[in-house]
Amino acid sequence: MNQQNNNNHLDAIQTDVKRPCIIAIMHKLVPFSMIWVSLILMYGVVCMHTNTLGQDEFYRFIFFLRSPVIVVLNCIALLVSVFHTINWFRLIYKMIPSAMFNKKSNRLLLTVGLWTVMLAVSIFLFLLVLK
Repeated sequence: MNQQNNNNHLDAIQTDVKRPCIIAIMHKLVPFSMIWVSLILMYGVVCMHTNTLGQDEFYRFIFFLRSPVIVVLNCIALLVSVFHTINWFRLIYKMIPSAMFNKKSNRLLLTVGLWTVMLAVSIFLFLLVLK
């Protein structure tokens, strides 16, 4: 009987709701996806450097990126990064200690502003790469 009362007490004070399994998995994948992207970028930089020395390493890197397994891993890393960005922008106002973000409209304004900056930088980098 005491164990049951203890469980009821714990249920009453537990504030966080159990997340769906896929969301919990996505939270755990964030560091791995960032490490994966960093390794791919380092490999690309090394291949570009050796390509300037007269070797065809960069073409090996391009063929490496075209592998179906690598494409799937890169797509997973992109999805996890977008998920991480959504969560970060959704929770950023809680990290800033200010009375200004007590109103719902100010929180929305901060979130929309962050998304606007992120989209503007992304479009600029995309256009820069296309040139």
